[in-house]
Amino acid sequence: MEKKEALLQQLSRENQKAHDHVINLMESFQVINSTLELDEVLKKIMYSALKIVETAEAGYIQMYDALSDKLIVKTYVGFNENIKSFKVNIGESITGRVFRDGCIKLINTTDEIYNSMTNLSKENFDFITKAHQNSPNIKSILSVPVSFGTTRIGVMTFHCFDIEDGLSETDLLLLQSFASQAATALYNAQLHTEVQKSLDEVTHLSQKLKETNALLEKRTEIHTHLTKLSVQNKGLKAIIIEMNKLMERNVVYADYLEGNYVPQTMKHVATILDDIFLLFANKIEFSYVSTYDTVQIDCYIYPIRSGSVFLGCLIVEGSTPLSQLDKLIIEQGAPILSLEIMKLRSQTEIMYKKTYETYQQFLEIKNPQQAEIAAQELGIYNYNYLQIALIELDGNADLLSLENDALLLLTHLKEKLTVENSLLFSYNNKITIFSSTRDAVGEVAMTKLIDNSIKWWNERFTVVARAGISTGHYYPGQAKENHLKAEKALLHLKKQKKKGLLHYRDIGISTLFLHHPPEEINSFLRETFSVLWTNQETKDELLHTLFTYVQNNRSMASTAKELHIHTNTLYHRIKKIEDILKMDFNYYEDYLKVQLAVYLYKTFLVD
Repeated sequence: MEKKEALLQQLSRENQKAHDHVINLMESFQVINSTLELDEVLKKIMYSALKIVETAEAGYIQMYDALSDKLIVKTYVGFNENIKSFKVNIGESITGRVFRDGCIKLINTTDEIYNSMTNLSKENFDFITKAHQNSPNIKSILSVPVSFGTTRIGVMTFHCFDIEDGLSETDLLLLQSFASQAATALYNAQLHTEVQKSLDEVTHLSQKLKETNALLEKRTEIHTHLTKLSVQNKGLKAIIIEMNKLMERNVVYADYLEGNYVPQTMKHVATILDDIFLLFANKIEFSYVSTYDTVQIDCYIYPIRSGSVFLGCLIVEGSTPLSQLDKLIIEQGAPILSLEIMKLRSQTEIMYKKTYETYQQFLEIKNPQQAEIAAQELGIYNYNYLQIALIELDGNADLLSLENDALLLLTHLKEKLTVENSLLFSYNNKITIFSSTRDAVGEVAMTKLIDNSIKWWNERFTVVARAGISTGHYYPGQAKENHLKAEKALLHLKKQKKKGLLHYRDIGISTLFLHHPPEEINSFLRETFSVLWTNQETKDELLHTLFTYVQNNRSMASTAKELHIHTNTLYHRIKKIEDILKMDFNYYEDYLKVQLAVYLYKTFLVD
């Protein structure tokens, strides 16, 4: 009777326990399906599972990550943060095999557990060990695959550290039932997350589209507004002032040619303006500049160009980043400013073209009275000394860029030279300076100013400046002769590929050969030097000896000293050269021919 009563009580307890398990499962199903936020679902699954598997002391859920092809810990209880670094490959250790094979794993002895972890990487072993440092050994483990239909989602794993056989078959069966519901909840949460992400992306794109449309409308509005000012011929200053209002910043335009500011000078920037121009002359990008000398200067620089021609810079004061609207205003304003500047430039070019044509007409006048009247119309009065300088810019730049550089050099010259009794103008890539002074002192001073300006240019720019100049007593009606002399001096520099300034009177005998084609000069040299005109080493030595001999005015001692040879050796070489050339250097015409050939070679064929 007592046994029967004890059996009935045991059955009652087991029934109550089973009933409690069912209640726990039902409550867990409700809890994990109460939200669609993935992180919340994972946490609820973890805590619900630990409530079902009461003897488990710690647990974690790993989700499959397709990008890394690994199982990643997404939530955990009873571990420290080291568990987050525990990432296993498919098939690696216990959880990797559970995921791969889709079968439940219940192991209730420490030895068997660690034997099953032999293919676990050392890195992962360290992470899992450090994740539960207070309990060094796992004594019982239960790992269950989480699958939605045929799709494997992840793995739920629970540890028991106190006793072996801490996890039972009942825990396994309960967790297996729970896992299917957990999988559904996780799948729904993942689906919700993906949908929400797509919705967020669509919302973001919609917002971006709205912002882009607003910017397009603003761009059109700004463009229309600034273009209207240009069409109404309000001028460059009005456009810059309007850009200041729109941006609510101090904005100026610094002109490359004139070196001035529109609408007003920007304090402190004047000290570094030349450096800014040099830095941005070949740039097209917007840049932030910060310099410090006596004061700190912070500004944004935007180069203004018309094709290959550098016009100047927009300078925006301040160090705070430009807003999108600020950039939009500059982007829309720059081409309109470029157009306005080119309008002004065209007017200047038209004026200089007319000046050039008037000057050319003046040069053709031979009648002294008419020439004097024409000179006065050009601003030149009949003083004793006349100066004509022709400056040409030469380089790899295109013609438009060279014209722009010529205008820049002209601006510099106007600052240095007195405007009184002088005519300065630019046409294409050339600058003409026509002036008259009272005496030779003024002539020398003017020549020095021009020479210094040419040197200043060549020290700063890669485009070469060279100038030919002619000075002397001026007689009305004879300006063209002086102009042609300046042209010849310039031509001489060009043929020698030299830069700088050359006065006509310094050309010397070269005036006789300026207009000879290089082919004719080359032919004369070949004929004169005969077989010495070769690349053979022995012949080169003889040619060099001849050149040195002629340049030392036939002095045997000076030539031998320069060549580092004995005079007897030099005597034999000269004799050999005479034999090869079939000449006698004591015969006047033979030596004159050789002397002229050496001069032409050095003057026209050697840089």
